[in-house]
Amino acid sequence: MKKLVGNVLLTAGLIVGAITAARIPPMWGGVAVSLAIMGVGIFLRRQGEKEELHRAAESGTGGVKELDALLTDAISRIEKIMDAPREEVVRELTKVLEELEEFAEKAQPLRIEGLMTYGNIMSIFSRGERALNRAWSAFADGYEEEGRKYLRYGYEDLKETLSAVRALKV
Repeated sequence: MKKLVGNVLLTAGLIVGAITAARIPPMWGGVAVSLAIMGVGIFLRRQGEKEELHRAAESGTGGVKELDALLTDAISRIEKIMDAPREEVVRELTKVLEELEEFAEKAQPLRIEGLMTYGNIMSIFSRGERALNRAWSAFADGYEEEGRKYLRYGYEDLKETLSAVRALKV
């Protein structure tokens, strides 16, 4: 609710500010009031977002448990295709990449731990996801040696991401 009220106040402050600033001469009192309204809107929006993150973390939607399960599943599936034929790798890697698309959304509650923690985990994960996408592309284009190289890179980065996520449980 706070997030909604914050968005409404932010929008109202922006509109009032634009109208009062567009007059000649500008209505400085109206601009000041609109800036104050926007400030309150931003504050409420951020408070509402923090509350949503805490609720998501407490309810188990997103956060460490789901990320752990998602990464563990992806890693085990990649292990099974490390030496598989090219067509099987492309088929299975497509499924893995589709499932990993959910990672960023499910990782949002990690921002409670701090932006540095969240950024660190997302940096490692995104590097791994890029490598897996390159592997898929190389396999699909027939460059099997390059595909296996990037598959290994992506696998290692996902393992590193899993270690970082598990370290948060402590």
